Amino acid sequence: MKRIMNIAAAVALLFGAATTAAAQSVEDSYPYNFITVQGGAQATLTHYKFTDLITPQVALSVGRYFNSKVGARLHVQGWEVKGGFKPECHPFVANNTDYKFKAITGDIDLLMNMTNIISPNRTCGLFDWVLLAGFGVNYAWDFDKFNSIIAQSNANNYYVGPEMCDTKHSTFNGRLGTQFNFNVSRALALGLELDANFKNDEFNLKRNYNPDWQVQALVGLTYKFGGPKKPVAAPVTPPEPVKVVEQPREEPKAVAKPEPKPEPKPVVKEEPLNETFFYNIRLSDPDPDSKLNKIANWCKKYPQKKVSVRGYADKGTGNPRINEGYAKARAEKVANALKAKGVPASQLEVTSYGDTVQPFSNNDENRCVIVVGE
Repeated sequence: MKRIMNIAAAVALLFGAATTAAAQSVEDSYPYNFITVQGGAQATLTHYKFTDLITPQVALSVGRYFNSKVGARLHVQGWEVKGGFKPECHPFVANNTDYKFKAITGDIDLLMNMTNIISPNRTCGLFDWVLLAGFGVNYAWDFDKFNSIIAQSNANNYYVGPEMCDTKHSTFNGRLGTQFNFNVSRALALGLELDANFKNDEFNLKRNYNPDWQVQALVGLTYKFGGPKKPVAAPVTPPEPVKVVEQPREEPKAVAKPEPKPEPKPVVKEEPLNETFFYNIRLSDPDPDSKLNKIANWCKKYPQKKVSVRGYADKGTGNPRINEGYAKARAEKVANALKAKGVPASQLEVTSYGDTVQPFSNNDENRCVIVVGE
């Protein structure tokens, strides 16, 4: 089991580290409700041959993930269970003899999504590794085969070693397990679950003064519902075309020869202002400070000029709602930094375009703020 856990941890780290530029954050899929149907097999670990005690199982569970890391479920499973007598432990049988009975188990389980705990900022949500622990109750019935074996035994035989217990119907169940889930879509997942169940000694109708352990493997299909809705991008209204009105052509008029004018004084050419701040994903603090100083000095030199601070976000990551927030935060932080350096607020015009406008062809360069002096 320890080796399986180590392999699963390595797989979780691999998938958690993978990032895709166009992928949506895993956090955006939580919280949600789910329902799971499963089928598989189980066997009780006793002195009897393990492979002779394997029986089919079906299960149904309903639950909820409260966030990307923690969830809970109500899990019900059952069908057939097998036990067995061996002559060296129960002298009243001549040969190895197994018996069947019906049982159902109901558990409340805590779910811990280890992939999201190990890598909380991952964007690839294809794979989830989950640890689970819980407790509940077993209920058993249909002991005809067991009672038939006892009825046919020799009454003069005394039990050596393990003995029969009363036919107790309800017993305690404790569970530890793990899941490996593959998300085939936003609403559906395929999973493999491996569990070890702790049972009371009386579970298989025999007492050997040790608890019984039952192992199981279940394959299931999970349907997720009630989660956050996928954001829909607002339609962009194209600008109305500009109408050009053709003016009537006027005949040139005779113009009197102007009086010679004195030569104009030399005009000092204004320095242009066009600076761009680029950002890494999910960052909004302006850098470097040298650009901020250059802009602040320009503003002080031309106090009559307006300065446009325009925030953008790249369309290749996140969604329109999140990107609008990043673009606005970037533009406002540049403006606040300039105010801190003495630029009056009246000289600044702050605008956020979110990801509706992409000034650069390279996707990552569109995480930017462009400052233009006008």
